[in-house]
Amino acid sequence: MKILCVAPYHVTGALTLMQREHRRRGHECRIVTLFRSPFGFEEDICLDLPLQPDNKLIINSRKLLHRITRGPLADDTPIEERPPWWHSPSPLATAFFALRDLVIAPKVQAAFRKYQLDDYDFVWLDQGAGFFRDARIVKRWGLRGKPMVAFYHGSDMRNRGIYPQVDQHLGLRLTSEVDLLEMDSRLEYLFLPFDTEAVKPTERPRGDKLRIVHTARVRAFKGTDRIIEVVRKLEKTHPVELVLIENMPYDEAMKLKATCDIAIDQIADTGGWGYGMSSVEYLSLGIPTCTSMVPQMVDFIPDHPFVPVTSDTLEQELVRLIEDREYRLQKGEEGRDWVVKRHDVRNVVGSLYEMFEREGWKTDR
Repeated sequence: MKILCVAPYHVTGALTLMQREHRRRGHECRIVTLFRSPFGFEEDICLDLPLQPDNKLIINSRKLLHRITRGPLADDTPIEERPPWWHSPSPLATAFFALRDLVIAPKVQAAFRKYQLDDYDFVWLDQGAGFFRDARIVKRWGLRGKPMVAFYHGSDMRNRGIYPQVDQHLGLRLTSEVDLLEMDSRLEYLFLPFDTEAVKPTERPRGDKLRIVHTARVRAFKGTDRIIEVVRKLEKTHPVELVLIENMPYDEAMKLKATCDIAIDQIADTGGWGYGMSSVEYLSLGIPTCTSMVPQMVDFIPDHPFVPVTSDTLEQELVRLIEDREYRLQKGEEGRDWVVKRHDVRNVVGSLYEMFEREGWKTDR
């Protein structure tokens, strides 16, 4: 079996993990990214295409256009339409995407010839996106009957929307975000893959203070300002210190996380309903993890090991973890056991192959 993964960029290290697992099972797998990840993840085939949102001018221009066409909160306000379809925000944006498709076409075509990218059995479209905004290659693959899967991380559906020109050619639509299941009834859930053999609990330094860690890419999505406020308050009454991880390369962030004792994922529910890759990393390290859990999330994974918190209850739940060492250790052990069961890459890829076979796609696994 030959699997091609196409992604704008590496959002997490999950694609590389899945690539290794596909190969471990005897299959060929390549990952093509349009531009380099800002988080330092390993690249396979990176096209380094121009006019992509890794350029500050492009990013700022897009934000300005969104605010002009969708209002001042455009970047943070989810699309209300169900399913949430993408629409070009303006004729100017349409012209830009057409120009970009024209500019990048020679480099994309050269990559297809060099790496024989048309010769793969399955295509995984990360973030539900292809090489071109007009989806010309996805359309070509669709006409040939090539099985294609779209995987949505979160904001690509909440704030950007589904590309209709891609969607009509898909066989499977997957996500690891429970709230997206209510946005599009066609979506199926796949747990985020993680290598729990590579990331294990380590003996943390015995310092004078417990280290409380929080990771944020977009502060508003996770309620970061409130989290900082609560932990700073506790620093005055308890032996704790805040470890805030922002815009840090993955390897450095993981080393820092391994030194921590308590983790907080999010309390805002605007970037998801429960947890993301940061929590998976914390749990794999055996770190008890606090996060906001809406009722739908609890119903979906009732066996979860998280310490449920809200903006109002965060302080009291942290105090319990700080003052009750046995409880803290118990939650850490529960988290480690659960993440191995649910998120280990071997189990996740096994579930993915079951989905392929259900669709009639032969995997030879």
